[in-house]
Amino acid sequence: MATVLLIDDDPLVLSVHELMLQDFGHEVITKCDAQSALAFIKSGADIDLVITDYQMPVMNGIEFIRALRQTMPIIPVLMLTGYDIVEIEPELGVFECLSKPVREKEFDLTVQAALNQVDISRLLGRYH
Repeated sequence: MATVLLIDDDPLVLSVHELMLQDFGHEVITKCDAQSALAFIKSGADIDLVITDYQMPVMNGIEFIRALRQTMPIIPVLMLTGYDIVEIEPELGVFECLSKPVREKEFDLTVQAALNQVDISRLLGRYH
């Protein structure tokens, strides 16, 4: 079972994705904004995957990932967006950007692929 940090400012979307991830067998920690997610991470959180919304108030998903990379440079990140096109700099290391609404099967497969990256990084000693 993996621990997933899920960030979205829309309570309904947050709840739906949380339930999906729990159905996939993961422990889920939810945050409704990037600032509280960063504070949680800086407190020494032990997580395996971050899933963040793109469009959030105060700090969007790109800004959040830039800040996240200062603390967790290797952790896989998935981004969810309601926009057709999102420009993500390759150096941010976003594993995948999924369009909302995300289909359950696609979400499960993408989460599993990102977590497989975690397992490979652990074997190579490069995680966290």
